[in-house]
Amino acid sequence: MDQERLLAAVLLADVVGSTPLYERIGDDAALRQVSDCLDAIREIVAQHGGDFIYSKGDDVLSLFESSEAALMAVCQISHQLSKKPLIARIGLHFGAVIRARDAVFGDVVNVTARLSATANPGEVLISQSFFEALSAGSRSTLRLLDKMAFKGKQELFDVYTLRSDNEALSTHIANRGTFVDRRSAPPPQVNLIIRYGDQSRCCRNNELVTIGRSPECDIVVQRPWVSRHHATFTISNGKARLVERSSSGTFVSMGSGQEVFVRREDILLFGSGVISPGRRSSLGDAQIVHYEIISG
Repeated sequence: MDQERLLAAVLLADVVGSTPLYERIGDDAALRQVSDCLDAIREIVAQHGGDFIYSKGDDVLSLFESSEAALMAVCQISHQLSKKPLIARIGLHFGAVIRARDAVFGDVVNVTARLSATANPGEVLISQSFFEALSAGSRSTLRLLDKMAFKGKQELFDVYTLRSDNEALSTHIANRGTFVDRRSAPPPQVNLIIRYGDQSRCCRNNELVTIGRSPECDIVVQRPWVSRHHATFTISNGKARLVERSSSGTFVSMGSGQEVFVRREDILLFGSGVISPGRRSSLGDAQIVHYEIISG
């Protein structure tokens, strides 16, 4: 099998908003709008020297030799789609990929897909490696958003986003602002204590504590309704967060507040409280995990 390994910027744009569009204006009219949107993205990619790889459903995956060109394409896509009923969630990553069988493979593609899936509609999430591949002028158009955890990855990733409005960015004025590296200022010292039965873990800044049914997890909860890798506690930039990625969901109660249900989403944690994977905490078979945030 012929294959080629190369360094490239990977762009994945996931068009969102098609479902309500189909319901509102009907299948034929909606399909035309979705197709026009995807065609517009492909045209912008081509204008900036990108190589269209494939479109699966509402996704467009493209490769660029130049990270600068990929950034400019993304700025134009974001600006153009802001005027339409359809918008996109976009991920940008840079690294080694393998081209084979008219497709691309590798971890870089997988991480790009996770960035796109994590982005809010209309948002662009950009990896640290992509940021480092840019010139100083282009870096100044981005800002550090946060450190994020991605499913299947043990380490936290620095994630960037566009600094200001897309129209200004699309003109690529390099002196629009100076990038402020938030990592140069020490984050607040926060510890997160997690307890389940006789198991206890301490999570510090930029660390992860995983919970789930798998023995590989830091906190193991052996119940059939608990996913193998159910959720992750993290602290980044002094903020405690629960990253929920299970199929059954998790009930979260903070302090004396009302219990909320989360599934496959992130939630900020405050003070102290409990989480109950897959079951309401009031049920007799619920497995209660306690957490407490300690400052200083």
